[in-house]
Amino acid sequence: MGPHMKRSSTSSLSSSSSSNDSTNYNSSDDSLLLRLQKEAQEISTSEPALSCMLHRTVLHPDATTFEKAVAIAVSHRLSLSVGSTGGGCGSPDLCPNVLQDIFLSAVQSKHKEAGHAIATALAQDALAYVRRDPACDTLLEPILFFKGYAAVVCHRVAHVQWHLSKTENKRKSFVSLWIQSQASSAFGVDIHPAAAIGCGLMLDHATGIVVGETASIGDGCTLLHGVTLGGTGKDKGRDRHPKVGHHVLIGAGTQVLGNISVGDGAKIGAGSVVLRPVPHGTTAVGVPARIVGWAKEKYPGSSVDVRLLDVVSAVGAGDEEDGNDDNDQPAPSLQQEDNGEDGKTVSTESLTTFTSFPSSQSSDQLSSSTSEADSKEEEEHDDEAELQSEQEIELTY
Repeated sequence: MGPHMKRSSTSSLSSSSSSNDSTNYNSSDDSLLLRLQKEAQEISTSEPALSCMLHRTVLHPDATTFEKAVAIAVSHRLSLSVGSTGGGCGSPDLCPNVLQDIFLSAVQSKHKEAGHAIATALAQDALAYVRRDPACDTLLEPILFFKGYAAVVCHRVAHVQWHLSKTENKRKSFVSLWIQSQASSAFGVDIHPAAAIGCGLMLDHATGIVVGETASIGDGCTLLHGVTLGGTGKDKGRDRHPKVGHHVLIGAGTQVLGNISVGDGAKIGAGSVVLRPVPHGTTAVGVPARIVGWAKEKYPGSSVDVRLLDVVSAVGAGDEEDGNDDNDQPAPSLQQEDNGEDGKTVSTESLTTFTSFPSSQSSDQLSSSTSEADSKEEEEHDDEAELQSEQEIELTY
C-alpha cells in the first residue's frame, strides 16, 4: 500500500476481505471438490500406500461437496488421535460415526461464524494455505496434514454446537468442550468454542496457539505458532480477550493479553507482548510491544512479512535495511492523524505510548533522566556487591 498518511477504514478492509488472496466460494460450486479429488486420485495412483487413507477421507463416497470432504477427513483424523481404530465404535469416548455426523451437520448448518457460512469459511481457510504457504503446493495438503487447518475446522464445528446449545438449551455444550479438548491434545491448538473467527485464517505451524473465550479474529489473518490471545485475571463472564481485526499478521510466540484491539492491517513482530491497543495499519514489536512504523502492504495477513521488512519506520528510518528505494516519501510522524474505524479521523498521539519516551520530551530532559538512571543503576550495583561481600565473609566463619 505504501507509506500513506491515512489508512483504509475498518469497513473498507472488511468488505474486501474475500478478494485479496482467495476466491469467493459457494457450496453449490464443486470446483474445489473436483480439484481436491483429482489431486487425491493422482496421489492414490502414484503412492498406493496412501490409497486406503484417501478413500476413507476425501475420496469417501459421502464426500459429495468440498465441505463434506473436509468434515469427513478432519473427523477421521480426530478419531484416530483419540484412540479409534478408524472404523466402527473403536473410540473409548465417542463413536467415530457419531463424530463424523456431528462434523457433517455443522458444516452444512445455516449458522454463521463472524458473518460467514461454515462451508465458505472452510474453503477460504484451505485456500489461504495454498496461497500464502510456500511449502503448500496442493489443496490436499492442509486438509490431510496441516494441524493448523484441522484445529480451525474442529473449532468451527465446536462453535456451531456451542451456539446451538446456548440457543436451545440455555447452557454450554459439552460436546463442544470435548471437541476443543481433543483437538488441543491432537493438534496442539487450544481455541475456545465461543471465540469468533473470520474466514481465510492461516495458523502457520500452529503448535501452541491459544485463543480465549471472548477473543475474536477477523478475515484474512495469519497467526504463527505460539501465539496467545489471552485474558487477564479471573473476570468470569466478562469480555476479557483481544479483538483482532482483518488482515492482521501476528508473529511466532506473540502474547496479546486483555480486552484490547489489534486494528485492521496491523503487523506484530515475533516474540512481542502486546498489552495496549495496536492501531490499524501499524507495526508493533517488543516487550512490551511498541509501535515502530506503518505496514507498507494493505493485507499483511496475506503477504506474511514475518521479518517486518515492509515497514515504514515511525522515526524516519525508512527502508535502509532492505535497500528498497521505491518509497522515498517521509515516514509518518507520530503526531499525524489517521483514519479510525468507520472512517472517523482520530489523532495518533496515542502512538507515543508505545515508544520508549514521549516525542515532546527535550534532549536535556532525556540526558537528565538517563544520568539519573545510570546513577541509580550504579548504586544498586554497589549495594549488590556489598551484600555479596558480606555473605562471603559470613561463609568464611
